[in-house]
Amino acid sequence: MSNFLSKYKSVYDVFLDNWGYQNHFVAYLESLMRQETLLPTHIKEMIFAYVSGLNGCGYCKNIHAEISKKILRDKNDLDFINDIEQSQIEDKYKPILKLSHKVNEDIHSITEEDVTAILDNGFDEKVISEIISICSAAQFMNTVVVAHQIKPLDQVQNVASAKMMIEKGYDGLAEFMLKRRNK
Repeated sequence: MSNFLSKYKSVYDVFLDNWGYQNHFVAYLESLMRQETLLPTHIKEMIFAYVSGLNGCGYCKNIHAEISKKILRDKNDLDFINDIEQSQIEDKYKPILKLSHKVNEDIHSITEEDVTAILDNGFDEKVISEIISICSAAQFMNTVVVAHQIKPLDQVQNVASAKMMIEKGYDGLAEFMLKRRNK
């Protein structure tokens, strides 16, 4: 009997076993999530965490929420995951999370009003494509994690992973994992 579904403890284990094609996705994540763009990094991480929560991927939701929290240094700012309207994030970011919800849950329901709500908060149109890209990346990652039955990390591992992601980025974490694996 195979132990395939029990052998992976992190998404990076999956990536490293399939590095020939997964390395491109890691490079994409590095560009999308870490390069300076129209959205601040903590909002990108919020989008990733929010979409992951919608998709039932506790592993990704917890790590990306922790990264956002560490960047903000605010332990009380995770309420966006449960209720966008009542959350304490800046009002200008709420339409971004609402669009993220539609991209993930009902892509055909996106309207010009959704776009206008974001643009009215001073964002350029290019941010719409960035939001859609972050949602798509989260959906891909959630599929990889959930289909491989990777369990959420415990709080200590989650905090350590978030710290490493902030310090090293996706590329740096992959390099660390490759070195560790080759020892």
